Amino acid sequence: MKFLLYLVLLCISSSILASPLPQFKAVFDVEIYGFNVGEATQTFICENNKSATKNCTLTSEAKPPSWAERFINESAIENISIEQSKNSFNWLQYQKHLTRRYEDRTEKKTITLKRDIQNKQITFVEKNKTWDIQNKIFDEISITYAIQHAMLNKTSLEGFYLQSDKQQQKLTIEVVSKEELLDIPYEDYVNTSLVIFKNANIHAKVWLLNGQKYFPARIEIHNKKTDKTITLELSKLRIF
Repeated sequence: MKFLLYLVLLCISSSILASPLPQFKAVFDVEIYGFNVGEATQTFICENNKSATKNCTLTSEAKPPSWAERFINESAIENISIEQSKNSFNWLQYQKHLTRRYEDRTEKKTITLKRDIQNKQITFVEKNKTWDIQNKIFDEISITYAIQHAMLNKTSLEGFYLQSDKQQQKLTIEVVSKEELLDIPYEDYVNTSLVIFKNANIHAKVWLLNGQKYFPARIEIHNKKTDKTITLELSKLRIF
């Protein structure tokens, strides 16, 4: 009887402690090869209803400033569909609208990755290519917020996968430190947790704000094949 009561109290306690990610608008300074090449604006908006499970949209918009367009000819808008409850953060779809500018032309490209629950697969819509479905799978933008959600709710960082239009790979994720001082445009010397995630192609570091529900303060992604590192540093944040 006491054991049953303990289980009930444990379930109630876990439900109370569980926390969804808040809606936000954030601006990140973007660096490539140590040079500031513009800003990326990311927003997270959820349905305004009383449902326990909400459909949310994570949007990332990156465009180089005019002076950098000679060196960086790409801009992109990425829209990610997320299903979120107090206890879950599930990836549904990723769509990227990519624009490439050349001297004589402008090219536009759309990439759509979709979770097909009925057929238990991830579909690359434009190429009719598929992969096996995974429970904890995310794209390169939403993986950071999936890690934030796991850190916030103290759930496992094991079993995550990274999905792109080229491949699907399992990630190794590790909390390296929970007391990393970080100087960023958003605030001087903030206390963060440092998390590393990696696979055969990338080695990434994410610094999460301990005092702001583990919101990402700095994201550093190194591509092993191209030896290219992209860094995003938080400069503005509005949570609502």
